[in-house]
Amino acid sequence: MSSFSILGLTHKCHKLPKEKKGNCTSSPSDVKHLAERKPDSHKGQNGIVLCIVGSKQYHGAAVFAAKTASLFVDLIYVLSEKENLPILKKASLEFIVSELTLKNARKFAEKADSILIGPGLDANNEDKKIINYLLKNFRHKKFILDASALCLADKKLLSKNCVLTPHAAEFKKMFKAEATAENAKKFAKKYNCIIVLKSNINIISDGKSIYHNLTGNAGLTTGGTGDVLAGMLAAFACKNDLKQASLAAIFLNGFAGDILKEQRGYAFNAENLMQILPFAKKFCEDNY
Repeated sequence: MSSFSILGLTHKCHKLPKEKKGNCTSSPSDVKHLAERKPDSHKGQNGIVLCIVGSKQYHGAAVFAAKTASLFVDLIYVLSEKENLPILKKASLEFIVSELTLKNARKFAEKADSILIGPGLDANNEDKKIINYLLKNFRHKKFILDASALCLADKKLLSKNCVLTPHAAEFKKMFKAEATAENAKKFAKKYNCIIVLKSNINIISDGKSIYHNLTGNAGLTTGGTGDVLAGMLAAFACKNDLKQASLAAIFLNGFAGDILKEQRGYAFNAENLMQILPFAKKFCEDNY
């Protein structure tokens, strides 16, 4: 059993499978070693994220993902359904908001360091067309595929620049296999991508190794917390390799949740999680 203490909290995992060679855990050092802003940098040099998010029914997911990303990068472009545009513009003055069209997706993808697709997005043919166009024509960009994007993306277009963030049901639907650590590694290797499998024990694999994340608690089943994770991962991906970004994001998301549980029990939501992330990140940077 692995454990460590942070902010007076002891993180333990009693259900971790028997360790195998090559298995590791995420840690505060993954957060500490994220790329730092250079003192002489200018706007845009510390990350630009394109968020393709939201639908008529799910505007909250778009807001959580984009607002979280905006905490850690310079610029956020948001493409969404026409009905969502007033909500997104009101949610944050930092967002650069436009309607989701193929033309706009192409325009803003050229400017972005990383592209987040999926939180709250509809699973329709038009969105499928846009997603696969981007995957095919912007292979040099970093992609975070979440939620609906997982079932819309053509797996043949996945690459080393893609991170997939399924929960167990999404993993099974996408790969027609059980959501296990070994299967995460198997399909990460097959499609040359990184898989972040969300569960009570999160699994991260680049197809070579299996990493377990021991932070987090049942409060993170609250709606929106996965969108927070996706936005943070997209932000970290801008200036870090995708494995580093994935390990740091999944650790920090769970760690922030653990701080909230210590303070408030399970009475917290995605908004609370998003607000505490900068403090949790600063703690890791200062103490590890």
